[in-house]
Amino acid sequence: MKTQRGWLYLEPIFTSEDIIRKLPQEQKKFDVIDQFFRATMEVVEKEAKVFDSLEIDLEKLNQEFENHNKTLEVIQKALTDYLETKRRAFARFYFSSDEELLEILSDTKEPTKVQPHMSKCFEAINEVQFSSNQEVLAMISAEKEKIEFIKPVDVNEGDKKGNVEKWLLEVESVMQKTLLHICKQSIKDTQIKRTEWVKKWPGQIVLAVNQTRWTKGAEDAILR
Repeated sequence: MKTQRGWLYLEPIFTSEDIIRKLPQEQKKFDVIDQFFRATMEVVEKEAKVFDSLEIDLEKLNQEFENHNKTLEVIQKALTDYLETKRRAFARFYFSSDEELLEILSDTKEPTKVQPHMSKCFEAINEVQFSSNQEVLAMISAEKEKIEFIKPVDVNEGDKKGNVEKWLLEVESVMQKTLLHICKQSIKDTQIKRTEWVKKWPGQIVLAVNQTRWTKGAEDAILR
């Protein structure tokens, strides 16, 4: 049962070309286990009482299962270490489970597959907008509020290609710079009615600038 659980967990993971490329030695080890497990299951399927057969060396078979269980633990440890390197590179991955992170990393050739997990990495971002040539142009909230970035993020530029954590780091940086830029603009925008001003700027900016203006007004009142 332990071998079966380990095989069921790892089998879909090692069908991903990206994971295989990152963990080639572990893939080779898993291939050996995969062949053994499939061959054993084929025998069992043909003859349900195979373990009662005098032709089966149960002691040898049990030892093989135990050896493969140890190898599965080594593979899972290597996989956990690999995921940890990704989390250290992009700390927001700590908000995602191993299964979610593996789904993100299993197909890095298709950056849009990160979309279902954006809200785990960025609390107020439900999705990002991709251009036809795979540039991230904007962030979109669950309420469909859209904020265009001050510059696009090319996910295939340099070492960002195939490394989702690297282009997500740039998305994080551009997001912060974009919000700072918009915040500065909204603070200076004092020539329109408040009701119009509230509708003109993103909700997060309105809240932040409101607090800034209130604090400045309170300070001015105290000084007077």
